Amino acid sequence: MGFSEALCDLRNLYFNYQSIYEFVSSLRDVRVKIPHAVRRGDKAVLKCLYDLEGDTLYAVKWYKGRREFYSFTPKDKSAIKVFQFPGVKVERSASNESQLVLESVNLATTGKYSCEVSADAPSFHTLISAGEMEVVVVPGKDPIITGLRPRYRVGDIVRGNCTSRHSKPAANLTWTVNDHETNPSHVRRHKPLRDSRELETTTSSIHFVVTPQHFSNGKLRIRCTAYIHDIYLKTTEKAIEEERHHHGNSNEISLVHNFSDDYFDLDDDNFLDRSDTYMTHIKGDASSLNANGAGKQLHYVPMLPRLTMLALAFCALEQFLQL
Repeated sequence: MGFSEALCDLRNLYFNYQSIYEFVSSLRDVRVKIPHAVRRGDKAVLKCLYDLEGDTLYAVKWYKGRREFYSFTPKDKSAIKVFQFPGVKVERSASNESQLVLESVNLATTGKYSCEVSADAPSFHTLISAGEMEVVVVPGKDPIITGLRPRYRVGDIVRGNCTSRHSKPAANLTWTVNDHETNPSHVRRHKPLRDSRELETTTSSIHFVVTPQHFSNGKLRIRCTAYIHDIYLKTTEKAIEEERHHHGNSNEISLVHNFSDDYFDLDDDNFLDRSDTYMTHIKGDASSLNANGAGKQLHYVPMLPRLTMLALAFCALEQFLQL
């Protein structure tokens, strides 16, 4: 073997060794732990975790979007460098090569954050990992339930609204009836409304027909829960009493009572004029009676008091003339 061939083999051996060394001993497993939601005004702790595997750390850098705002370079005289960025306020004393602390977060803090880790010579290996963070403005008050009556009868239609105001993002609203999740077909979600401060108000509606199974010891419980991620959870509950049917002539009254204003959806294009509600219902009942004249008798019922008064007046007049 000549000298040049031996030199070539020695060089290949060196490069093979170097490759094996970098594979066994190099930066790997860079990952971030970023809270997906933080309450406005709180601190946010972002972690950058990595394994140098024998390499020497050169620098750790943090970016919001594509803009660098923090770097940690251990070999520099001033290891920590912070660059001003809207919505990003770094707490220097609590930040280092593996942890970044943002204080007093606000809506401008929301965004994508990336951690870039670089190893020193000889590998100069660089890896990056990223995650999203959202700053949340929680509602100042609990959700409000409106539109429900204090009493319902079996067969009535329950209609109510639940509203959660002034949050960012809009709160998620869920309904439960007697601790059971409501059938999705009984719930209508409305588009959130946004105010001048970019805060959102959201409303959810519920409607269902009351059945005997809804009442337990004469009580029906309806609950609305508002939540935002895992940092806000508030519940409002309404207790409704069962209104039982009375005996006697009250059955005729309840027949019309079932067609209350709550039965009709004001947003429905087929909304029925309330002025016709009573007569429409009476005609419907009359048509369902038999053909032996019962239907006609129903129309003459309002005339009976007048005929009775006329008969009494006629009798009185007759007795007066006999005197």
